[in-house]
Order: sequence, then C-alpha cells, then structure tokens
Amino acid sequence: MSAATLVEEVSYVEGIAPIDMNAAAQSGNYISMANASGCDVIVQAGTVGASYAITLTQATDASGTSAKTLGFPYMWTNDASSGAAALTKTAVSSDTFNVDTANSTYVVPIAADTLDVDNGFDYVRVNAADPGAAAVGATLYVLHGKRHMGDTTPLS
Repeated sequence: MSAATLVEEVSYVEGIAPIDMNAAAQSGNYISMANASGCDVIVQAGTVGASYAITLTQATDASGTSAKTLGFPYMWTNDASSGAAALTKTAVSSDTFNVDTANSTYVVPIAADTLDVDNGFDYVRVNAADPGAAAVGATLYVLHGKRHMGDTTPLS
C-alpha cells in the first residue's frame, strides 16, 4: 500500500481567480469549514503596482448571511525575500495585512474552532481591497483535517 498524496488529504478550492486587483475590490466565494478542521488561505502576488489589504470574513451560509470579520493574529510570508521558498511567521495588525511585494506568497492559517461556531458560523471568505494601481494576484483555499473521511467530502 502506498502513502497518500497531499491531493488525497486536502481539498483545494479557488478563492479569487488570477486577476488585476485594480479592477475593484475582490472577494472569494464563501467556503464551508464544517467538514474540515482547518483551512490555509494562500494569497499569491504577481505584479504589485500598489499594495492592497487582505481580510477574512465569516458567515453562517454560502450567501454571506450575518457576515462579520474573522480575526487572525498572524500569517506566513516570503514577502521580505520575493520568490524565496521559506515562509516566515509574521504578526498582522487589526486582522489585516498588505500584499506589497511582487512574486510573493502569503498564507493565513485558520483553525475551524476560531470561527463563531456556537452561533452557526462555519463559512469563510477572503477579501482583497482595490489597490488603485495594477496588482495581479490570486487566492486559494486549502482545506485540511477532513472530519468525515471517505472518497469525497462535501465542502459547501
């Protein structure tokens, strides 16, 4: 029996398709974390003509009912060394950070128990502010720790 591959252990869901963020503020689709213990939100920066803010929102359903800010104290990035493989844990301020370096990667880990699950919040979404200048980027959700293992796990 061979070892499982990463693609068999996690679920990849597009957040924001590659786009010039200057078009307008961008928001990914809401994804359910009900069947996962965590999610890493990966932000990939291409060109960055001006910095733009990244925030997270939690809601009670996929349409964004009762949406509110999802707090997070840190993210991981190779921002200080564009294109470097190693990511560095970096504190954020006011549950937001700026994408400000071209060809950089940012990762925000979310544990499912940090959502307001007692009040039915198990959906998350990534948001990118309009930078006001050309800035190409994309986001990806990586759900992990599937709670209901099997051939398929519904995530939304």
